[in-house]
Amino acid sequence: MAKEYKYKVDKSFIDFNGHLAEFGYYYYGVDGLRKLCEDKGCTPKLYEELKIGPITFQTTISFAKEVRENSIIIVNPRITWISEDCKKWSSQSNILSATLGLCATIVSKGAFMDHTSRKVRPPPEELEEKWRLLLEID
Repeated sequence: MAKEYKYKVDKSFIDFNGHLAEFGYYYYGVDGLRKLCEDKGCTPKLYEELKIGPITFQTTISFAKEVRENSIIIVNPRITWISEDCKKWSSQSNILSATLGLCATIVSKGAFMDHTSRKVRPPPEELEEKWRLLLEID
């Protein structure tokens, strides 16, 4: 089942042309993905306890429709791929208008980084199980 997070676009994210600035799309898209992970038990506290967390290596965004100040947007985030060892992952966050028209799509590729060694590595089994559940969200 798809998860959706609604936001009212804040004026601090509006650019000189009166619409949502690029960094605003990133903010809302990443916040939706963060909420999705937390809803499935992948909390900042868990990452701290396990001394590992997700990092992003590459993000692209495609714009489809303008978003203006005070608009209601819906962020529909999901994890789209996880490597066999769960070391690497991909995500996609669609940003929709209140009428469900596509405004932007954000695609990211990332991995898990060990907080001590500062190196990429697979997560512990407890975290891997939680992230694999994220794949089941359509």
